[in-house]
Amino acid sequence: MELRCPVCHKTLTTSAKKPTEQAPFFPFCSRRCKLIDLGAWLDVEYRIASDSQPDESEHSSDDIHPNSNEE
Repeated sequence: MELRCPVCHKTLTTSAKKPTEQAPFFPFCSRRCKLIDLGAWLDVEYRIASDSQPDESEHSSDDIHPNSNEE
């Protein structure tokens, strides 16, 4: 089975039954690509696009803030 590394797009050839034995960093080609992908997740580079706008009532200016002096 031929797959492509999701980071550098290098072609990987592996068995469909046990890909981790032949490619220890599966689905990546190397430890470097695996760490690049992890860094992208931690830097919030991967996002799911949304068509909806945040509800304005959730961010009303009339909300009582924890630092206010109101009781």
